[in-house]
Amino acid sequence: MDHGLRSVLIPILCACALAAGCTDGAERARSRTRDFLRGLAARIAHRAPLLSGCGIISKGYDGELRLGDYPWLSGRRIFIDPGHGGLGKKDLFRIGPGGITEEEVNLRVALILASMLRDAGAEVKLSRTRDVDVSLEERVEMAKEFSPELLISVHHNGSVRRFDGVNYPCVLAWGGDEVNPASFDFARLLLERLHCIMDQRGSVLSDFAVFPETGTHILRETRYLCPGVIGEAGFFSDEDHARLLSERLYNREEAEAYFLAAAEYFKRGLPSAIVKISARAEDFGHQSSVITDRSPGIYIFVESGAAGVGVNAVSFRATLDGLPVKITPVTGEIFRVEYGRRLHPGSHALRFSFENARAQRSPVFLASFNVLVEKGDYARLVKEGTRLVSSRRTAREGALMLRAALSMGTTDPAADGLLWKLASALELIGERAQAGNLYARLYYFYPDSPYRKRLAGRFSGHRHPVEFLGKKVKVEFDPALEYPRKPDRPL
Repeated sequence: MDHGLRSVLIPILCACALAAGCTDGAERARSRTRDFLRGLAARIAHRAPLLSGCGIISKGYDGELRLGDYPWLSGRRIFIDPGHGGLGKKDLFRIGPGGITEEEVNLRVALILASMLRDAGAEVKLSRTRDVDVSLEERVEMAKEFSPELLISVHHNGSVRRFDGVNYPCVLAWGGDEVNPASFDFARLLLERLHCIMDQRGSVLSDFAVFPETGTHILRETRYLCPGVIGEAGFFSDEDHARLLSERLYNREEAEAYFLAAAEYFKRGLPSAIVKISARAEDFGHQSSVITDRSPGIYIFVESGAAGVGVNAVSFRATLDGLPVKITPVTGEIFRVEYGRRLHPGSHALRFSFENARAQRSPVFLASFNVLVEKGDYARLVKEGTRLVSSRRTAREGALMLRAALSMGTTDPAADGLLWKLASALELIGERAQAGNLYARLYYFYPDSPYRKRLAGRFSGHRHPVEFLGKKVKVEFDPALEYPRKPDRPL
């Protein structure tokens, strides 16, 4: 509620009550005035800027933050999604005490936040600016077209336990901390800011905790686009919090929480990377963009995302074809992938993530490339790989051969057998998590496989073991790169 309008109306009603001889009339008048103003704000705050002089429903920012003091927001691209819209009178669940609706509060907070970010120099796109229904598909398309660096979906929670005082903040990010670290970093910054304006403590959660099969639509469909969160800043279904949400001053405080979290996030920097390979990519008949050199140099070129801030070299986590690989620093911005003596024919996937010196984590990046496949390679890899996985000493190399062979034919009749041998090899060398994932894929995705019977005691129920790919990064083929090659000796 705006303090200016409150200071005018409350004394008038109090005077009327006292004149009527009510001993407690002044307090009742104050209470009724507060309820009236909160209800009024809840109904008209999202419409045309009437009474903007009183500050009730102005879409601009009129708070105390000096928005020019956050230069790291300048030029940043931020997509704001005010949740829901256009269905407030039809969706009874999203109507709170006093007639307040979640979607109108979402919009009011989002409009103030957008104004703040723009005044700080950011480029902002909103999925809606009016109380209209915008489909989830449209919101995703708008986000992809805008290509933001951060996505914020503004929501408020609701509960069927409306008389139990259920009210706390929470922030949702897609997937999990292991596969979506950048989004969870921002989620924690936002939750910390929401705790500053709310008494109750909340938590950061995966959206799979709420939507078990797929997570939320907007975060799932933009998970490789940019870091993104859904903010649930308290419960509109709680009577006390609904009163707060009807006040513009509180809407402004909530917008400030989002703003300050975004400012801190961009201040810490957004780490980025590209991958370069010292081999030229060429087309060979039906095979496109492949390299013929089986011992190329593979380098990761990184940027911390913040001026004067480096990258934490020991923070690198990388796998090549699912197995951990060592990352060696060449300079502060260039790192070499130590994959061994050679790459095998077939498709390869390098996944990695890292932190800058401010402990800001990058997304999980994915660099894919192909090594030329020639006649007889598949049979050779299967035969040699099968031999090598029988010994702990050579099981790692054998596993890489079998994985390369599997990349050439996941639908082959022998694919389930390769999965079984590969998982067994990973288990032998101590990669139990990877082995368990492959066993699960074999059990659930190859239902007619004879190997499935061997796993019946380990897996059951309705499961779906999905593999996270990562955000694709540019792969540049640069033959000028140097790499200390090791002799290609027989194993």
